[in-house]
Amino acid sequence: MPPPRHYFAPSLSIGCDYLNILFIDSATEACTVGLWFEGEIISRFELAPRAHTRLLLPMVQAVFDEAGINLSQLDLIAFGRGPGSFTGVRIATACAQGIALGLDIPVLGVSTLATLAQAQASAQRLAQPSGANLIIHAAIDARMGEVYHAAFELNADSIVPLIGAERVLTPAALLAEWAQHPPGLANNQTAPLMATGSGFGRYPELIQAAPWQNVCADALPDARFALALAAAAPQAAWQDPADAVPVYLRDNVAQVKAS
Repeated sequence: MPPPRHYFAPSLSIGCDYLNILFIDSATEACTVGLWFEGEIISRFELAPRAHTRLLLPMVQAVFDEAGINLSQLDLIAFGRGPGSFTGVRIATACAQGIALGLDIPVLGVSTLATLAQAQASAQRLAQPSGANLIIHAAIDARMGEVYHAAFELNADSIVPLIGAERVLTPAALLAEWAQHPPGLANNQTAPLMATGSGFGRYPELIQAAPWQNVCADALPDARFALALAAAAPQAAWQDPADAVPVYLRDNVAQVKAS
């Protein structure tokens, strides 16, 4: 297992430093776990296709050992709710539910696409702390000739609110849409563009379709950035563990062989 990854949490104007938040994700070939504790993030990340079930709980224990706290001190469990691998999303959801039910604490689903966008946003803010707002398009290879896609706008709080909706569609449909509505257009203004996620790597025509300022076509979800989103989420978004559900975006999950 890789060594610990320490990351000081971004400054957020929501007074959340007192919260202890665990995040777990297995929606892609990466398995990632992180703990938000006293304004610091301790995380693990490992490329482990088909090994998520074996790795998740040991990774959880590792971040708690590193922090010197135990599960009973948690306030919230966040999880990668998808979209992504059907099996992987179910694993993370079930794991979060099981731990949260045992502790009688709430859960919060975090979008896989938003996590990718938040990583790009954080890198951009490090490079240009006072830079202008920008648009980040995240796309994950959904197989079957489709991508999961969403667009986000980096705001003044360095968080990435969703523009529109998360969708699953063919690259051709996305390109046709961009031909009518340029991907950098938000609030009737043109903003700098960034792209992230395996959908851009799988379908390079998406990269060629716009003047991206930066493209990270091999990006995978990282708990550090999902925790920034979880900490910024209002408590109204928290859920009872029994209500936690994966987000597949496809309506015919039962008919599709799990990825």
